[in-house]
Amino acid sequence: MIKKICLFSTSFAFNRQVVVDYIEKIFPQDVEIFIFVPKKYQSSYTVKRAKIVETNCTKYTSFFALRKFCLKNNIDRIINLGCLPQEGFAMAFASIFTNTDFICHYLGNPIASLKFRFDKWGIKGFFETLFLIPMSFFPKRILIPSKDILEFCRRYLFLAREKISWLPVTINTSLFSPLNKEKIRKKLNLSSKKIVIFVGRIEYLKGADILYELAERNKDILFLLVGKLDYFEKNLLELPNIKILSALSSKELAEYYNASDLNIQPSRLESYGIVPREAMACGTPSIVSDIIGLKMIQHSIKTPIDADKIEQEMKNFFNLSKKEKETLSKASREFVVNESSDIKAKDLYIKEILN
Repeated sequence: MIKKICLFSTSFAFNRQVVVDYIEKIFPQDVEIFIFVPKKYQSSYTVKRAKIVETNCTKYTSFFALRKFCLKNNIDRIINLGCLPQEGFAMAFASIFTNTDFICHYLGNPIASLKFRFDKWGIKGFFETLFLIPMSFFPKRILIPSKDILEFCRRYLFLAREKISWLPVTINTSLFSPLNKEKIRKKLNLSSKKIVIFVGRIEYLKGADILYELAERNKDILFLLVGKLDYFEKNLLELPNIKILSALSSKELAEYYNASDLNIQPSRLESYGIVPREAMACGTPSIVSDIIGLKMIQHSIKTPIDADKIEQEMKNFFNLSKKEKETLSKASREFVVNESSDIKAKDLYIKEILN
């Protein structure tokens, strides 16, 4: 079994911190865990047992610094926490002609993001995504959290099919669990009868424009938006039935999920759907975009990325009877507990990452 493992990332994101927290919690105590990130992001990660490698490297100089660190410290394996193909090439360079191997963790949605990369970064983004194809042949294993992206990759990266495995991003189903809605609303001073929650970057790719339309049309519903507000979405602040929250702890977030009737994720691009799963683990049903990365979340309500259709599904939900809502709430939580509970995934993580 692997004894020295290096978690590698060129940046920071909430879903990467989730993976770090879980790995620290479940890996055997005799496994040494290191986190290698550029200097800019070293203070962003919080750790309990892992050692953050102190380095002055940047995203672009991490190739050489990572290789030097792994050689000096006899690292057995590197696994990335997010961005590909950049992290993939850095890991390949760090491991070539050494005793270190590496695993590619496709925490994002690299193939489905091709169009968005091209729109934003032009030819550079296009070729970055195409480089994922040859990159698939070098790692010891390729781990993908979303089952629909898994199927897509196995179909089109068929020469690397035997290396591709499923590994969910886990949900702490003890923390994200049902609470008494009325008590939580009173505690959080939320008096609205209907509450909808959104969690994530408040930007176009996450459907901020759709959220604005929904809030503008439905003044009787309070929209809780938890996340960083994009500069171009400042108009959201104009609506009295939108409350923007930021910097919530996981415990606080679980309370806001419980205080809400419904979670809405009108994303144009997703990789796994941590937020709908967290909400559903709390017994709060979710409406999600019918896109790759979200469409296989069972018991969520799927809709096209269209404000009218999402609004109709939202109204359909609020028109359900109390018993129908309770049935959907229970089914939502059961799906998350069975599919991505942090308790059930422990053996799978150890098998896929340490063996």
